[in-house]
Amino acid sequence: MKVKYSDLFDRWTILLMKAEVDETAKLELSTYQVEILRSIADCPVGRMRDLFPAIVGIAMANAKIWGCEAAIRMECPKDPAAGGPAPDLREIGRRALEIRSYNKLRLKAKAEIDDIFGEFRDKKVDHASA
Repeated sequence: MKVKYSDLFDRWTILLMKAEVDETAKLELSTYQVEILRSIADCPVGRMRDLFPAIVGIAMANAKIWGCEAAIRMECPKDPAAGGPAPDLREIGRRALEIRSYNKLRLKAKAEIDDIFGEFRDKKVDHASA
């Protein structure tokens, strides 16, 4: 089954960040680069001006989500039994809500890409970020 363009661009923007810290992600990223170029070439005439802002929207949302998740990991000890301060649950909850708001932006940008390429939008059911 062919991967939707919006999913391809979403994964690519995540790999761009992961490749900064993970050698395996660098290898995976190199395989995605070819598919990204093919995808851009498949963009319908007249829609290119819409495609790039949507890709940037996904990349920005994923970067913000990445940052929020990193902050949560810093807040939560890996082994609570080892002692140390208890995590600030209010701060974790605040960041979780922030992640949800960025995910809404990410899903909106993915839907724009689905529209550009004439693909079906993902339908989220009972999902707080849809």
